[in-house]
Amino acid sequence: MLTDLEQRFSHPDVRFTLRDQLIIIGLSNRHGSATLTTHGATLLSYQPANGQELIWVSETAVYDGSKPVRGGVPICWPWFGPYDPSALGADPTDAAKKGHGIARYELWQVAAVRSVDNDATQVELRLEPTDAIRQAWPLPFMLKLIVTLGEQLTLELVGENRSDRDWQVSEAFHTYFKVAEADGLVIEGLEGCDYIDKGRDGQRFTQTGPLRLTLPMERVFVDHAADVVIDDSGNQRRIVMTKDNSASTVVWSPGPGGAKGFADMPDDQYACMVCVEAANALDNTYILKAGESHSMKMVLAQKS
Repeated sequence: MLTDLEQRFSHPDVRFTLRDQLIIIGLSNRHGSATLTTHGATLLSYQPANGQELIWVSETAVYDGSKPVRGGVPICWPWFGPYDPSALGADPTDAAKKGHGIARYELWQVAAVRSVDNDATQVELRLEPTDAIRQAWPLPFMLKLIVTLGEQLTLELVGENRSDRDWQVSEAFHTYFKVAEADGLVIEGLEGCDYIDKGRDGQRFTQTGPLRLTLPMERVFVDHAADVVIDDSGNQRRIVMTKDNSASTVVWSPGPGGAKGFADMPDDQYACMVCVEAANALDNTYILKAGESHSMKMVLAQKS
């Protein structure tokens, strides 16, 4: 498998390796480095040149393909959170519908490796229906993830409805950021935005001033398209997330209690990670019409 990938997608900035049972794709150029796996098309690492690692992955994450890697940037599609039957209406496949959709559990195929503008390196992965996928999602589709390592890191998720009916989509780049200290972390760019607080029975509130993280936290900021800045002061940096065609932003931290519920996460790791997610969720789900496609982008950068 690795030999075939190396021959078909030979590129000086890209390497294919194996970690346990997962294929790992490594990108490296003058702008920095990044890694991802074909299992779930999950980004596992992004380190800008002369910068620090932005992405958190659990020290005890599993790489045998039995479950998604804990951390990184899992892809949630075509639903975010638990399945909502209103997406298709109740159907016989509902029992097979896992949390956060089908994409993060499946093996994606490498479709292209190429150089693009300004010495950037790009990898494209694709996911199409298999017999196993049809048990959870019965309709034809094509999903693309395009990862571009340039002066910034860009992830673009393109979903295409290849069926003859419309369906409802919610989605997210479920990004785990590595930070010096989660408790009290300041997140800017959400000021004045309405949010749904999962920790307070789904009640709605309006954010006043910058968000200061308290643990645990699970909030979905709706009708929010602006940039988000994570003030990772303990690492003397600011992480900037820019979005395109994303109308929601999710902020999640499991806190000490939640972390104990994950077998693939050390109990103390909640203290150095936070999820800030580009999404289209809850109020911002959308209808993907038959024969049409939708693109959502997230751009990550580090500033001192």
